[in-house]
Amino acid sequence: MIRPLEQYAMQYGEGDIKAYVFVDPKCPHSRDFISMIHDNEKMRGIYRYYIFFYELKRFNSHKLIGTIYSSSSPLQKMLEVMVGGKEIEPLPSLSPQVEEEIGDIDHVAVELGVNKRPYLIIAKEWN
Repeated sequence: MIRPLEQYAMQYGEGDIKAYVFVDPKCPHSRDFISMIHDNEKMRGIYRYYIFFYELKRFNSHKLIGTIYSSSSPLQKMLEVMVGGKEIEPLPSLSPQVEEEIGDIDHVAVELGVNKRPYLIIAKEWN
């Protein structure tokens, strides 16, 4: 169920163990988790993080999520926002492709029962 989403993931790390992570870019717990990965080279050497945005409705982050996904380097933009605290202006509208991507991720997250951020799934046996 989650493997088809890999095409949408922001991959971070070079490890052999896959870690699927659902975060909201405005969630302080998600930001702490991404900062921890960013600051820990050893973790990035053990795990290959597949990072997906999944909105917590109370943060109203849909446009920010789409703006990061629309950038030329989503991983770099995510790090600037979530680790560096950079404020970016959300795009006024998102492309149908980005909306579809967000929708596909939302659908899988609901099917998996993702109920908090960050939400982590370690998939060592799926290598």
